[in-house]
Amino acid sequence: MKSTSINYPALLIVGAAIALFAYLGLTRLHIDTDIVKTLPAHEKIIGDALEIFENHPIHDQIAVDLMIDRHAPDLLVTYGQSLEKSMRASGLFAEVGGGDTSGLLPELAHHVATTLPLLFSREELDTTIAPRLTDGAIRERLQQAMAGLSGLDGIGQAALLRLDPLGFKAPILANLLSLAPSQEATFYQGYLLSNDGRHLLVTARPNAAGTDGDAARKLADFFVEAGKELSESAIPAGVHLTLTPAGAFRAALDNEAIIRHDVQLALGLTTAGLALLLLLAFPRPLIGLLSLVPALAGMAMALFVYSLFNESISIMVLGFSGALISMMNDHSIAYLLFLDRPHKTRGAEAAREVQSVGGTMALLTTIGAFLAISLSDFPVFRELGQFTALGFICTYLFIHVIFPRLFPVMPAGGKRILPLHWFAERLFNTGRLGALTALGLALVLLFFAKPEFRVSLSEMSTVSAKTQAEDQMFSKVWGNTGSKVYLMTRASSLAELQNKNDRLLAQMEEDLQADRILSVFVPSLLFPGAERSRANFAAWRSFWTPQRVQQVQSTLVDEGITLGLTADAFAPFFAQLKATSLPAPPILDGRYNQLFGITTGADGHLIQFTALTPGEAYNAQSFLEKYGQEGKVFDGNDFSARLGETLFSTFATLLAIIVAMVSLLLFVQLLNWRLTLITLSPLVFAFICTLGTLRLIGHPLDIPALMLSVVILGMGVDYAIYTVCGCQWYGTVDHPGHVLVRSAILMAAATTFIGFGVLCFAQHSALQSIGLTSLLGIGYSLLGTFLLLPPLLRRFFAQNRTRLDPAATLEERLLSRYRLIEAYPRVFARFKLRLDPLFRELPQWLDGKGEIRKILDIGCGYGVPACWCLERYPAAEVIGVDPDASRVHVATRATGARGTMLVGSAPDLPDIPGPVDRVMLLDMSHYLSDEQLVATCARGFRELADGGLVLIRFVTRPQGRLSLTWYLEDWRTRLRGGRTWYRSPEQWQRMLTDAGFVELQLEAAINSELYWLSGRKPGASTK
Repeated sequence: MKSTSINYPALLIVGAAIALFAYLGLTRLHIDTDIVKTLPAHEKIIGDALEIFENHPIHDQIAVDLMIDRHAPDLLVTYGQSLEKSMRASGLFAEVGGGDTSGLLPELAHHVATTLPLLFSREELDTTIAPRLTDGAIRERLQQAMAGLSGLDGIGQAALLRLDPLGFKAPILANLLSLAPSQEATFYQGYLLSNDGRHLLVTARPNAAGTDGDAARKLADFFVEAGKELSESAIPAGVHLTLTPAGAFRAALDNEAIIRHDVQLALGLTTAGLALLLLLAFPRPLIGLLSLVPALAGMAMALFVYSLFNESISIMVLGFSGALISMMNDHSIAYLLFLDRPHKTRGAEAAREVQSVGGTMALLTTIGAFLAISLSDFPVFRELGQFTALGFICTYLFIHVIFPRLFPVMPAGGKRILPLHWFAERLFNTGRLGALTALGLALVLLFFAKPEFRVSLSEMSTVSAKTQAEDQMFSKVWGNTGSKVYLMTRASSLAELQNKNDRLLAQMEEDLQADRILSVFVPSLLFPGAERSRANFAAWRSFWTPQRVQQVQSTLVDEGITLGLTADAFAPFFAQLKATSLPAPPILDGRYNQLFGITTGADGHLIQFTALTPGEAYNAQSFLEKYGQEGKVFDGNDFSARLGETLFSTFATLLAIIVAMVSLLLFVQLLNWRLTLITLSPLVFAFICTLGTLRLIGHPLDIPALMLSVVILGMGVDYAIYTVCGCQWYGTVDHPGHVLVRSAILMAAATTFIGFGVLCFAQHSALQSIGLTSLLGIGYSLLGTFLLLPPLLRRFFAQNRTRLDPAATLEERLLSRYRLIEAYPRVFARFKLRLDPLFRELPQWLDGKGEIRKILDIGCGYGVPACWCLERYPAAEVIGVDPDASRVHVATRATGARGTMLVGSAPDLPDIPGPVDRVMLLDMSHYLSDEQLVATCARGFRELADGGLVLIRFVTRPQGRLSLTWYLEDWRTRLRGGRTWYRSPEQWQRMLTDAGFVELQLEAAINSELYWLSGRKPGASTK
């Protein structure tokens, strides 16, 4: 005999379809690799930051530190020139060096010296210029200037001395230091050097983004080779040289290498673990391998459907697909465990049983959890929620529609003892001791269950120890750019930009005085607009009184003559002191754009970036309120804090929504508040224990843990759902069939342990956090399910099995038979009793017609009429027949010991034990063709004892307008692929007469579309 019965042609077609759907989905979708787009741009702080990220010229810039072991600036410059030459020759860089910044500085110095009347405010004149005007200060300054002329470039510097002999330009030009990465750095021969003369900084902009994997590897290889070449060239001079690059490409490479290592480790451990699980869980382990097929099919179908409504998908969502497959695989495992059994099984039956023990409810809660994620403000989480919900729906449909056709029949498997089943049985039956142990653990950990949050974004990106050390060196030597605050301003022209800069500078001067800003450079310090030029010139004229001009002029001329200068040497300077008419405001020259951080946007507008160093009194929120109207603000520290707060707020809200939603879904599906609380108890246990354990081991709730909490909640509740629904389906947790439910739960948890647990050994901090949080959350959910639920369910079911008060009505007694059964049959029974006049009419057709000991109910459904008969006639037994195995199962549970419910379709009924006193065909004959109905009547005639009655309620197609109920029933039947045959009362009477029945009675029912018809089998009834 074959060990399996697989429809291989269908399996091949399914495989091809999976590949086709995946191909179509991936080709139709643009895979978005820009992580920045995953952030919620509607938050002002985050939106501003995203726009600055997109436009700032330093976005992909690379900085290279050259370090030697001695103070040798000239030697450093030589090595810097050699490196720049190699970088340009490599073809990897669009721009090398900071441009001819050193060449611009003399021009700026001359510009400042010629526009002094327009550059000082009243306060600056009093605090900065006035101290320079004493006779002693003037003589000292002039002597220093004359002494330095011999080492300068002659005419150019001499001209500056004529324009500005007292060095008024120095405090203005000193503001340019704010543009340097370090306040301690100096320019030397066009290069930026550290003050100790041992470090030189080279900057460059690569052709491709540093976050691109291929480009990052090429850059890394280039700098390794360049470092070797420079080090070797420095050996003859006895110099030890170190080259250290910095940039986004370093973090990208480190993250890629670490994640690749972690993925390889996870794949290896996961493969080994799953292989062992398959061996322990399935009679035929190879069958277990097919559990991946529905998950893969669900992912492929979800990709295709998602592509119909969206143009792109984040790479982060696709990167999470491995974990999604692991979660979706749980439903496949449950199906295959119910299929691969020691006895022969059918695929359709296994699918129905999985649905009955909680498969559908578990799916709904999981989909609900992920749809709640799609309510997030974060685009990536919206995509993840929608895509995952689609994946689960497609996987579920594949399992219950396609899989049964791949496995129409599964021959009996081996009868070997399966370790997983044995372990699940032992763990599930720890009884009171297990429950008390779980409660004790929860009580102990409750004292430590206060959540501690750490919402640092930097910890989500892991770099190597080498990169961390080199980043620290960069920050120490060149300053920490992350400590600066950036303001982005837009303007349509340079003139408009100058006016905006005037207003900006006026605001920032207040903050500089109040120590809210430590240092900043605004172009209006050198190129004031019309308004500021006018105000500064007025202050200049007010400051330079005739007496002050005379005093400065006299001292300067006398000291100049002493030093060998002519009396008119400083005439240009004195002309500025005596200026009476406003000079034309200086025009901001485009040549300085790169130096001042001005670029041109894609829309042609000018974009200026102003970098400032916060002071002691700096407040991020106040700064944003003050300057946010004028432009976009980015404060790295505040950005991280606010983004972390947004993440926390988002997921805390989602968690609350999901808890409420899951509780509501459970109640709606269970319709019993006590059973709902029992189902939620493992989640409460897991929540307390996970928080307590994380606190004990010193692991706060970080961003990955918060993200995963929603997923863990959706998955963890599935275990409780399967347990409770399995108990409802089988009637008790001790039923032999419930062993498969426990095994499916344990197997699903084990695959999750393996899939997520191996991440605990990862190097990446985010993956470690995900692994640890998942391991604890899922582990405690499983423990709560296996230790707490069994005693709670046994107690609940035992209490509800007690009989009602003998004085209870027939309706109350009937409904009590359904109170431990799942919600739908329970609600169906209640509504049928309340709304269907059947039970008001039955007594007149059954009472007083002879003794009733055995009733055959053909088309028994959920057994509501059968239960009514059992309560109405305490000595009677009921045999029910229905083609739906699920309905027969419910009817069996409801009728109990006095009922025999069988699966079968009219007219091919199964063997009926003994003759019966009554045969009932209630509201089912319109599903049978004439031939089937004739055969059914004949079979009923044979099963009846002599003198027995057949009772039929049938549906007609009345003349005139049809009721909504009639249309709904007809539509439901056609939707399921069935046909209906409606017959007149006359046709019915002929059929019963032809079948041999006598004493026919026909009467219209309360519902005008229904009729009652009875007939007796000839002969004396047995009493």
